[in-house]
Amino acid sequence: MRNDKKNDEKGEVMKMILAAALAIGSSGAIAQPVSPAEPSEQVRYSDLNLLSAPGKAALQRRIRAAAGRVCDFGGTMKVEEFSASGRCYRTAVKDGLRQMDQVIASNLSGSALAASALVVSGQ
Repeated sequence: MRNDKKNDEKGEVMKMILAAALAIGSSGAIAQPVSPAEPSEQVRYSDLNLLSAPGKAALQRRIRAAAGRVCDFGGTMKVEEFSASGRCYRTAVKDGLRQMDQVIASNLSGSALAASALVVSGQ
């Protein structure tokens, strides 16, 4: 009986480790290498409850603010630069929100990620 209990516990631990590894490996929420020419910013969320509407809204605001900072080309811009800045912002927000959705899905499935920040990058 004792060996059966030990085997069950080992099996459960292995399942949790595998689930965490899969979640981390497939998640864009983990900081990824960013090219030096590509500005990026970490957006922390460890202080937020992402399963609540106010927590989600707060993270969305943080993502948009970070996207604004990494995609700000600064100064007076030509039409082409302004257009590129807008595309950069929309892409950065979209990717940040995708990462947020992955973190929330992971939390709902019970396999919370070890990361506590998203990476918003300008492209």
